[in-house]
Amino acid sequence: MQKNIVKTSQACDFLALVPQLLGFLPEKCIVLVAFRGNRTCGAMRFNLPDPDAPAKVHKRIATTLIGMLCKIPGVDAVVPVAYADDSFGSVPGIPHERFAEALIARAELAGFLVRDALCVGADGWGSYLEPECPTGGHSLSDITTSEVHQAIPADARRDLAALRSGAELPVVDLAVKERLARRLAGLERLARGADSLPELIDTVGDILDPVELAETALTWDPASLRLDDAAALLFLVQGPANRDQIMLQFAFGEEVGIRTYELNLRYAIIQRATGNSMDAIVQDECAQPAGVHPDAQRTGDLMLGLGTERPDPARIGQAIALLKTLVAIAPRSTRPAPLCMLAWLSWALGRGSVAGMFIDKALAIDPAYGMAGLLNAVVSCGHLPDWAYQVPFDTEPSP
Repeated sequence: MQKNIVKTSQACDFLALVPQLLGFLPEKCIVLVAFRGNRTCGAMRFNLPDPDAPAKVHKRIATTLIGMLCKIPGVDAVVPVAYADDSFGSVPGIPHERFAEALIARAELAGFLVRDALCVGADGWGSYLEPECPTGGHSLSDITTSEVHQAIPADARRDLAALRSGAELPVVDLAVKERLARRLAGLERLARGADSLPELIDTVGDILDPVELAETALTWDPASLRLDDAAALLFLVQGPANRDQIMLQFAFGEEVGIRTYELNLRYAIIQRATGNSMDAIVQDECAQPAGVHPDAQRTGDLMLGLGTERPDPARIGQAIALLKTLVAIAPRSTRPAPLCMLAWLSWALGRGSVAGMFIDKALAIDPAYGMAGLLNAVVSCGHLPDWAYQVPFDTEPSP
């Protein structure tokens, strides 16, 4: 991965670079920019706590955030940056100063060097470590006019938008939605005789190849998506087994897709032979000396973000663009599955906040949708996949 080193000599220059590190315009959040030596190696965004919360709450949140920072290999320093709606003139001192003090104390207690601690408010910016920050803070123009903006190579500079734009869907014509619904209904009629998971997998295998379709789907142009292709993909992901297989294949490649699909077939055969539910089959396997099938264990670990096997960001980017279009044109009742895929893929890239937005959309449609509930439990507690702590950023500021 190419590294673009951008030197920052002043705090305002560093603040000009932080949104490029994140890939979006931060709002109402605290960002922890992690360093290995003099170079950044990651940036994590979290919601700002209530400034009026008790001190013990601030300390507990600060401890949790610094604990997550500890998971990034080799980190020895940090710069917290608060992005607040508050103006400097509306509060004594600097906005969110009490929480910043708790965060700084916890970082230092954990052995990190706090290079600086900054705040960008509605009307100015300042440093929590500056002995006498000017009343009203420093001018925001220091950030917007920083020479750092020109120092970032054109091929590394990102077009930035607010975080919420990452969960926005394209606008599509109503007629397109209606045509897709008719094509989807045709596929559903073909599979209507499959009352059980094994029968459905057999039926799907006769109509569509989930592995081949998933791999081909990454070559489709979302802007000119064929409705027959969209209907086939939307039909497949309605089944949890196919949904998870295609999602993992999008992230990790065709080999993982094949392994997951073969695992699905294995469990389908056992279900056909025993009549047991999937939960009962897995429970029985756990009780055996050999335990759960190795492929099932590996697939489960990938789903939970355990281990250091990294997904492919380029494949995930293509998949997210495709699934956003698919959700936009899909009948409302069929959207939870691709929305959960979007949530998991966003989470796999370390974008927990965006993942939460997709989960909220899925739960608004079907509060009982199982995967949405599971993802909500994972994302809401701030858990990120293990590999998210190892992915470096393309642009590195050096003080």
